[in-house]
Amino acid sequence: MRQVLCALAITLAGTLLAAQNQQAPPPQSARQALIEMFLGKGENDLAKHLPDITRKALIRKDESPESSIVLRIATAGRSMAAQGRTVETFDTGPNILVTEEPDHERVEVAVEHDSLMGDQDEIELSVHGYKDGVEENLPVIPRLIFTMQQEKDVWQLTEITVAGHIPLTDSDYLKGLRKQQDEANEQSAQMRMNMIINSQKAYSAAHPEIGYACALPSLAPPKSTSGPDFSAPFDPGQGNEEWNGYRFTLNGCGGTPSSKYRLSAVPIDSESQGKTFCTDESGKIKFVTRGKASSCFSSGPELNSSPAYAPVVD
Repeated sequence: MRQVLCALAITLAGTLLAAQNQQAPPPQSARQALIEMFLGKGENDLAKHLPDITRKALIRKDESPESSIVLRIATAGRSMAAQGRTVETFDTGPNILVTEEPDHERVEVAVEHDSLMGDQDEIELSVHGYKDGVEENLPVIPRLIFTMQQEKDVWQLTEITVAGHIPLTDSDYLKGLRKQQDEANEQSAQMRMNMIINSQKAYSAAHPEIGYACALPSLAPPKSTSGPDFSAPFDPGQGNEEWNGYRFTLNGCGGTPSSKYRLSAVPIDSESQGKTFCTDESGKIKFVTRGKASSCFSSGPELNSSPAYAPVVD
């Protein structure tokens, strides 16, 4: 009898274990459905999570990704992988998607909130870019809100809300934004410096008896059918001293004709982190960081000489 009971116990245990192993996998979460929609490898991974009315309106037979925006979105994940990006998705945790490129650029799609309410779920995502491990401050942080509805155990996407987040009380964000603006102003200042250098060459060639101009307006004369033949490069500042956060000063002319000049571009805002630029008749642009024009002329390295460091002169 004891042997029979042992045999029955073993048989029952085996039956229960087999039944446990055959249990259905846990139901798909809304977050997993969202990942499958945009990064799944199946042809119908996106379509099956769309409501019937959406599929009928946006997906038609014989369409290709080139002619259908829905199919184009459906192949986005595969396209990123084909471009050499490393793509990772996460069913749980702070990020739902992370992509990395060979040039040390990284994009993280963070989950701001995942609010499950019965058969409805709202998932809010934000996009963050990184370069060499440092987050790039975007003027507006993109936000995407996906509203999901469960129908017959399948999560369907019923609404997408696109929003922008601007954290006006985040000091680090504001500093990063200010830095980006300073860098943009720097690039504009460099561009105008080069234009003025070329204008000085053209002006002195057209006016050999005068030489270099001693005033910015002379390099941006009004269009006229009379006067000397002088075709100056376009000056975006239109001869003004102040332009795009910088004050441009042209002086140092000497002799008749003038064979010398000095041009400087200094940030108007004294608290700006932007560089100060300067040049002369040599046409070589130099710079210092947070310095005066005099410091730039005396100790600034050439802009294109790739110095080991940029001098900081307070």
